[in-house]
Amino acid sequence: MKQHLRLALPSLERLSSDTPIAFVQVDREGRAARSGEQTAIELGAHAGSQAVYAILHPDDAIVAQVTVPPVSAQRLDAAVLGSIEPMVLSDIEQLCVAHGARAPDGAVTVAWTTRRPLADAWTMLADAGLDIAAFIPHALALPVGDAQPGQALQLPAGPRWLAPLPAWSLAHDSLRPASAGGRWRKAAWWGAAAAALWIVGLNGYAGRLQGELDTLQRNMRQAVTQAFPQIPVVIDPVRQAQNQRDALRRAQGVSADDDFMPLALAAAQVLDFAQGHVRGLHYENGVLTLTLAEGYAPPANEAALAQSAAVQQVVLEKDDSQPHVWRAKRPVAAQNGVKAS
Repeated sequence: MKQHLRLALPSLERLSSDTPIAFVQVDREGRAARSGEQTAIELGAHAGSQAVYAILHPDDAIVAQVTVPPVSAQRLDAAVLGSIEPMVLSDIEQLCVAHGARAPDGAVTVAWTTRRPLADAWTMLADAGLDIAAFIPHALALPVGDAQPGQALQLPAGPRWLAPLPAWSLAHDSLRPASAGGRWRKAAWWGAAAAALWIVGLNGYAGRLQGELDTLQRNMRQAVTQAFPQIPVVIDPVRQAQNQRDALRRAQGVSADDDFMPLALAAAQVLDFAQGHVRGLHYENGVLTLTLAEGYAPPANEAALAQSAAVQQVVLEKDDSQPHVWRAKRPVAAQNGVKAS
C-alpha cells in the first residue's frame, strides 16, 4: 500500500475552501500516521503529490446492488444504467454513476451522486493543491460489518478509517477539473523546456566542434599544398603527405619507415597458400623474399594470383631457379628494377 491521505468530506453543499475537513494520513503499512482537521488549503499546502481519497458524506451518495445479465464489458455501463433508472428520483443524465465488476451471479455494486456538486467539490479541492485519486461513497469505505453504517467518519481516527477501499470510484474523468492536472502539465512544460534548452546547447557545441574541425582540415590542406605544390587537389592531407614523403625517400634511396610491415601484411593476404610453410624471410631494398618449405600447394591459376596481388599493390615473382622462393615488392620498386641481393 502506498502512503496516502483520506478525507472525510462534509456534505458537498456545505463544502468550501475554509471548511474544516477531518483527515487521516495512512502510511505504507496501512496504519494511521497522523490525523486532524484542516481546511482544503491547509491540507493542500502539505499534501504534496500524494494521492488523496475523498470519502463522501453518507447523505451524498447512494450505494445499491443490481443484477445485470451477462453482457460484454463495452455494454456493462449501459446495462447498469438501465437497472438503476427506475430507482433514481432525478434525470439520470444529471447523475454521476460508477460501479464495480459483475459477479458470476450477475450482481453488480453501483453508486451514484449528483454530478454538479461533485464536480464543484473536485474543482475546489484541486485548486487547493490536492491530487484527488478517488471519490469513495461512504458505505464502501467502511469495514465489513460496521456497526454504524449510517454514521459519518469522525475523529479520533480508528479502524473505521483504515478499511480497504474499492478499486473504482465516482471520480469520473469527465468531471476532472483542468486544475487537477495543472501541476503535472507545468512540470511537463518545464521538462520539455529543459530538454529543448539542452538540445540547443548540444547543437551549439556540435557546431563549434565542426567549426574547429573545418579550420583544422583547412590548415592541413594549406600546409600540404605549400609543402607539395605538385599535388593538384588535396583530399586526404595526411595520407597524401605520407605518400609524397615516401616517394621522396625512395627517390633518395631511403626506405620508408613503414615499408616492411605493410608489404609483409599485403603479401600475407595474397600468399595464403604459404601459411604454415614459411621457412625463411628476408627483406632488402624494398623486396621481401620468402623461402617456403616443401609440401605447400602452389596456386593453380597464377594469373588470378597476380590480379589479387595487384589489388594489394604488390608485384609477385617466383624464382625460376628456386621453385620454393617467392619475392614480393611494390610496383615502384618493380619499375625501378630493384632486386634482392
